[in-house]
Formats: sequence, C-alpha cells, structure tokens
Amino acid sequence: MPRRHLPAAARRPGAALNLGVGLLLGLLGLSACTTVQVDVPASRVATPQAFDAAPGSAHTELSRWWQDIPDPTLQSLIDQALRANADIRVALAHVHESRAVVTQAESALYPSLQAFGYTARTQTDSLHGPGVPQVTLPPLPVPAIPMPDLSGLSHPNVPISSYSGQGFAAAWEVDIFGARRSDAEAARQAALAQDERVHGAQLMVAGDVAANYIEARSLERRIGLLQRSLASARRLQRYAQGRFDAGQATRLDIDRVRAQVESLESAQAPLDSLLQARLRRLAVLTGQAPETRITLPAPTATAPADASVIPAQLPAVLPSDVLGRRPDVRGSARVVQALAARVGSAKADMFPRFYLGFLANEGRIEIGNLAANGNFLSWGAGLRLPIFEGGRIRARIEASNAQLDAAVAQHEQTMLTALEDVENAYSARRALDQRAERLGTAWRTSADGARHAQQLFSEGQGLLQSAIEAELAALQREDELIQAQTARALVTVALYKAVGGGWSDAARNATTDATHTTTKQP
Repeated sequence: MPRRHLPAAARRPGAALNLGVGLLLGLLGLSACTTVQVDVPASRVATPQAFDAAPGSAHTELSRWWQDIPDPTLQSLIDQALRANADIRVALAHVHESRAVVTQAESALYPSLQAFGYTARTQTDSLHGPGVPQVTLPPLPVPAIPMPDLSGLSHPNVPISSYSGQGFAAAWEVDIFGARRSDAEAARQAALAQDERVHGAQLMVAGDVAANYIEARSLERRIGLLQRSLASARRLQRYAQGRFDAGQATRLDIDRVRAQVESLESAQAPLDSLLQARLRRLAVLTGQAPETRITLPAPTATAPADASVIPAQLPAVLPSDVLGRRPDVRGSARVVQALAARVGSAKADMFPRFYLGFLANEGRIEIGNLAANGNFLSWGAGLRLPIFEGGRIRARIEASNAQLDAAVAQHEQTMLTALEDVENAYSARRALDQRAERLGTAWRTSADGARHAQQLFSEGQGLLQSAIEAELAALQREDELIQAQTARALVTVALYKAVGGGWSDAARNATTDATHTTTKQP
C-alpha cells in the first residue's frame, strides 16, 4: 500500500531528538541578559568608633564564649542544648524549606523538558477523529501533535483502528530583563536570612542555659545560707526564751526573735520553687521533658560553680564588630536585599517577555489494514508585551518599593537596638561591679564583727544574743553579695548575647547531624 512521504531528515532514526537538543543548546547562548537595577536606600545609622561605657576588655572567642568559664557542667549543658534544643531544630527546618524554595525559583532560569508517549484505539465514521492531546509546558504552549492527512485515500470512511507515538517537548522563557533572576535572588537572600535565624536561636539558647544555670547555682547558695540563718535564729530564740524564763528578758524580746524566725522560714518555699523552676527550664532547653530531674554536681575547688566563675574581663568588641556579627542585624540586611530583588522582579513586568518552544514526535497510525509511520517537529518563539493591566504592574512596583523602605527602616532600627543593648550591658556591668565590690566590703566587715562578738561572748565580756545577731547580720550581707554577684554574672551573659556571641556554623552543622540522627530512629 502507498505511504505518505515525510522529509528525509524526519525519516532518519533519532533525527528529531538530535535536532531538538541542538536547538535547545543553541538557545542557551542567548541568555546574556540585562537585569533591572534597583538602588537600595543607604542606611542613615552612623556607626560610632567605640562604645562609651566599654571598660578595659580582653580578647574572647565569641562563638563559644562559655569555654572560657571553668565550669564543665555549664559547658556540657550548653553543648547539649545546641544539639537538642527544639527552637534550633525548628529554625533548621525552616532553613531546609527556604533552600528548597531557592531551587524552585532557580529552576525558572532553565528550559523545561518533558518526555511523552501515547497509544489509543478508536472507532469513528470520519477520518477527522480526536488528535493526540496537546502537550503544554508553561509558559509557552507547544502545538498539538497533528494527525496525518489521509484525505487522498480511496476509502474515506475506513475506521481508525489505532495510533501510537512518543517524543519530547521543551519550553523556555528567555530571561532578558532579569525577572526570573530577580526572583531567584530574592529567594536566595530570604534563605540567607533564615540562616541568621538559626544563628540567633543558637545565641539565645546558649545565653538562656547560662542564665538559668547561674541562677540555679545562686539559689543553691542562698538556700544554704538560709539554713544557716535559720539555725542561728532558732538558737537565738532558745536563748531569748531561757532569759525570759529567768526573768531577764521581756515578752517583746521573745516576740521579736520569733518574728525573725518566722520570716526566715517563709523564704524557704519560694527559694525551693525558684530552684526547681530553673532546673525544669534547663531540662527543656536541653531538649528534655520538664519532669526530668537535673542534678547539679557539688562545687569543687577547680569548679566552684558560682558567679565567681564568670570572667571579670569583658570581650573586646567595636560597634562595627557587633553590627557585623549580630544575627538579627545580619538577617535584617538579608531581608532588605531580598525585597530589593522583588522590586527588580516587579519592574521587569513592564518589559516584554520572550518564550521559546520545541516539540519532537515519532508515531505510527493504523487505519484498518493501512499503516503509516511519521515524524513531526515543531518549534517557535513567543512574545508577551503588557499593554493595559489596569494599573496592576505599577501598583505592584509601588507596593514593593514601600516594603523595601519599611525593611530599610527596620534594619536601621535593628542596628540601633543592637548598639543600645551593648551600651546598656557595659553600663550595667560597670555599675554592678561597683555594687558587688561595696557589698563584698560590707560582708567582710560584718563577718569580722560577728567573729569579734563571738570572741567577746567566749571571754565572758558580751552576751550571746549580740554574737548571734551579729552572725545573722553577716549572713544577710552575704546573701546580698550573692544576689549582686548573680546579677553581675547575668549581665555579663546578656553582654555576650548583645555582642553576638554564642553561634557558629560548626554548631549548626552538629545540630543538623543530631536532628537527622533523631529522625532516623524508629
């Protein structure tokens, strides 16, 4: 039976595929494009040369500042929290999500390829039956695969028995004005901003663990002092009762001592409750249930486990160092860059968009006892030019510009807040240094007075009541000193957080590995 003749190039095996690949490779050379330029408003924040309240400082490794503290328990808790804390794991999951979004945005820069195949069997009274379904690749529709023209056959009403074929299609938007590249850049900057949120979570977790640990140790010491004070107060109460029974004291003396004992006893439960709250918080920060009982080891000479282990020397930082290291400042700068890229994408909508498409098909059709093979190639270019959009494009540009202006203002505010945090921390540390020094002197004076009063009583030159009262006063001064030292230590931790200490990419990678290991567990 006679066959319909196709061009020689189309009849050669693989000609369609080779021609299609060659065409696409040639189109890739057209991607030398122009990107819409967007000027990011300059920051109006003037970075000072140095911090006014900064005292004499020492160099410190900010990424793991707790390693300089001679307390292995604190170091272990922070390291565990950086691996297991839920806030960090959430931030890491958002990083993975944002990187997937970057891949999606970048995929628009490349041609889209699809392979297809089809087979069908049908019965009809006309040779103009249904064609092969149209293959569509956004944004350029590829033409439908045409059916062979069999109008010249001698039996025009022979039913179609079957047809089949296969091929591939490609479509590409040639990004001449950079709309797709701007979208990809916006996604990349957003992903980098998400990275900074991980750093910020690491910074906060390390600082929170240190703060709660310091408070827990302080509460342990204060509870110990309270027990000693209660023992002395009860001793004084017994002494006063004995003098009252001997007719040497009044009921007022008894009531005054009893009120003092009751006041000290009332402080026991709140201190115990605060200690348990700090231990529960440490459990949650380290990725454990709050019911987990965290037991802090007893202090030793090499690890006193109190506020004295916090370094007296503060980190040497400059304002420019802080702005370059703080995760919130770095993240807000990335947000500005992402929104600037979105402005570029919005402006690119005002220009034409160009599309290229290609379709290659090889198939066979059987009509009754007639059969024909055929190849089909189709390629073309498209153009889309906005003429009237009802103000949509300009409105999108204005909205994007407004978002960029807001992001710049937010970035400036974040910078100012960062500088303020450091100045406040330096100033508070200096004030608390002075307070701790004065209270230390007051405590030593009270302790000396208590020893002298006890010595006078032992020598028969003083009353036991005076010696006990002096001892209670010294214990009170010691409690005030512990609270001042704790406040100074907490401000020091706040300073490390303010200057951007407590995060590193290595810590994030370790957390990622730990998260993956946890996910694989049954």
